Amino acid sequence: MFYVIGGASGAGKSTVLPRLRQLRPDVRWHSFNERWADGGKAERQRQTEHWLRAALETDGHFGLLGPCPLGEILAAPSAPALPGLRHLLLDVDDVERIRRLRQRGSANATQDTLNWAAWLRAHQAFADWQPDVLTGGGWPEMHWERWLGQKTAHWPGSTLNATGLNPQEAALQIVSMLG
Repeated sequence: MFYVIGGASGAGKSTVLPRLRQLRPDVRWHSFNERWADGGKAERQRQTEHWLRAALETDGHFGLLGPCPLGEILAAPSAPALPGLRHLLLDVDDVERIRRLRQRGSANATQDTLNWAAWLRAHQAFADWQPDVLTGGGWPEMHWERWLGQKTAHWPGSTLNATGLNPQEAALQIVSMLG
């Protein structure tokens, strides 16, 4: 199974990662940022493909936390070879996101980050929501037809709003929601 916990900056992905490793040691958990330093949309999509290939080369379960919209996962060249996929959007309220980003001194405490988070929420609920956010200027190897204009069993996706949860509580809910 390929587990993906997506979300915008400040959602708590990096914070819950060590707890997920403790709660689900049978999953080989990774942070998307191990290989990516904000190289733009096409680079994020290439890195998504890298992570899918890594998952396919792993015996057992593989988990990835990062800026991974469900549409990009499904459109990646290697996606059809995945034995299974579970996607969860980890989210927090905007004021909490700004507080977290400011607290860590992040340059991502911007309106652009809030807009990305809002788009991710809509995308998780509606497969056809503003697809140009992913497709426009994206990596040419992506197969957008896998989710655009088609009904897919992956929608609507699951979302966990972790506002008010401590990291252990958020991790426990993630594990419960992913099955």
